Amino acid sequence: RITPPACTACGAPVRPGVVWFGESLPAQAWRDATSAVQQCDLLFSIGTSSLVYPAAELPRLAIAAGATVVQVNPAATPLDALAHHNLHGAAAEMMPKVLAAARFCEDPS
Repeated sequence: RITPPACTACGAPVRPGVVWFGESLPAQAWRDATSAVQQCDLLFSIGTSSLVYPAAELPRLAIAAGATVVQVNPAATPLDALAHHNLHGAAAEMMPKVLAAARFCEDPS
């Protein structure tokens, strides 16, 4: 576990906007996330091992609700067998290509 840096003003730990391993997700954040994935048409799972629960459950909930799931990750994960599309590569490399193909931005090449 990484110890957060201390605040220069008060000395208290600076709390980043993340959930550390071993901590529970805030209940409302989890409800919001599950609601969103159960209503989405398309879900991108980007740069995650798909091993850490409960967050690893989100793509599965989206699939169960009928969404298309695209995984972007340099290495294979347990989600490979379930995702509709697997893009194996770094997010910084793959996402500009995805956005260009979808015409959301200019082609990066």
